[in-house]
Amino acid sequence: MIWSLIILCGVITFLIRFIPISGIISSNLPLFVKQSFKYIPLAVLTPIIVNDLSIIENKNFFIIENFKLYAALIAILVAIIWNNVLATISIGMASFLIMSNF
Repeated sequence: MIWSLIILCGVITFLIRFIPISGIISSNLPLFVKQSFKYIPLAVLTPIIVNDLSIIENKNFFIIENFKLYAALIAILVAIIWNNVLATISIGMASFLIMSNF
């Protein structure tokens, strides 16, 4: 049962990626559909990031000793100021390492 579900999910994932590239459907999508595509990464990644930042070890919500949350806030500030992905990741990771080791 589990293997069949895994295979089915794999086939669905493949088809979702293959059909637009293959030319089976028309590439002339309405403008509102094309504009809504820019919100997909935000909608998918936000719950993953918020969940990872807010829950620590024994599934309790921590704010005071949550170094990941503080590092994420620093990374957000860096992203707003410099608008550079490499700087955001580097400074965010460095701030997390510094806070968690000292």
